[in-house]
Amino acid sequence: MLERLKRDFQLAVLTLFGMSAVVGILPFAVYRFATGELLVGLADAVVVVGISTAVLHAWITGDTRKGGLFMVICNTAASMLITVLFGHHGLFWVFVVLVTNFFLTSRRVALVANTVLLVAVWMNPGSYISLHDRISFIVTSTLVMVYTYIFAYVTATQRERLESLASQDALTGCANRRAMELELERSIAIHRRDRTAFSLAVFDLDHFKSINDRYGHEAGDQVLVDFVELLRQRTRRSDQLFRMGGEEFVLLMRDTDHQQMEVVLHKLHRAVQESLGGIGGPVTVSIGGTQLRSGDGWADWLSRADAAMYRAKNEGRDRVVVDGSD
Repeated sequence: MLERLKRDFQLAVLTLFGMSAVVGILPFAVYRFATGELLVGLADAVVVVGISTAVLHAWITGDTRKGGLFMVICNTAASMLITVLFGHHGLFWVFVVLVTNFFLTSRRVALVANTVLLVAVWMNPGSYISLHDRISFIVTSTLVMVYTYIFAYVTATQRERLESLASQDALTGCANRRAMELELERSIAIHRRDRTAFSLAVFDLDHFKSINDRYGHEAGDQVLVDFVELLRQRTRRSDQLFRMGGEEFVLLMRDTDHQQMEVVLHKLHRAVQESLGGIGGPVTVSIGGTQLRSGDGWADWLSRADAAMYRAKNEGRDRVVVDGSD
C-alpha cells in the first residue's frame, strides 16, 4: 500500500485529503445530529460518504481523475451549502476549498469550480455583514485562488520534470522498468473494471553482447536507439514501449486480443528482420507475447511473456513465441 502511494502522487493526494476530510468533518456531522441540526448533519455525512467513495474508487480502479473530480464537486457544493446555512461563519471553509481543489483535479477544472463557488457566495447576501465585508472577502479569496493556481502550476511542472527523469530511459527515451510496473498495475485495474483486453510482449535483441564486445558500446547504443525508433513507427500511439534493462524491451498493447497480438508481433518481427542493422550487419530479435488473464498480477503477466521470449531463444532465436490464450 505504501509503495503504491509512493509511486502514484495523485492517489497519495486523494488519499491524504480523504483521510483529512473524514477526520475533520465526521465529528461535526456527529455533533450536528446530537444537537438536533439534522439538515447540516446530513450534509456533512453526505460529504464524508462521497469523499470516501471517491478515494475507494481510485484505489480499486486506479482512475484518480474521476475520483478527484468527484471530490471537487463535493467540496464546492458543500461549501456553497455551508455559506447558505451558516452565513458569515461559513465563509472560512471557502478558503480551504479554493486551495484544495487545485490539487484534486486539473487546474482548468479547479479554476472553473472555484469561480462558480465565488460567484455563488457573492450572490448570497446572508453571507456578509456589510458591503465592505463582501468586497473584502471577494478580493482576498480571489487572491488566494490566483496564488494557489500559480503554486499548483509550478509544483505540477516541477513534479512532471522529476517524474520524467525518474521514469525515462536516458538513451532511448523509452519509459523504464519503474514506469512499466505502474502502467501494468493500471492496465490490470482497467481490465478488472471493464474487461478491456491487454497484451504484453517482451523483445530481446539476439547476440547483442557480441555487438558491444566487437564494435564497442557506442555501436550497441545506436542499435538500441534504431530498434526503439523502428518499433515506434510501427505501433499505435496507445501502445507503450518500455526498456526493461540492457537489450530487453516490453511492449504493452491495449484493446488487443490474442489473435491481434500475434499479427502485430509477427509484423514487428519481420520489420526488424528487414530494417534493423548495425556495423556488424543485420540484427534480429526474439519475441515472447501473452495476453492479460483474469486474476493476473503484473509480475505473473510479465513472467509469462518473459518465459515465452526465452522459449523463442531456446528454439533458435529470431522468432516469435506467443503464450496460449485464456
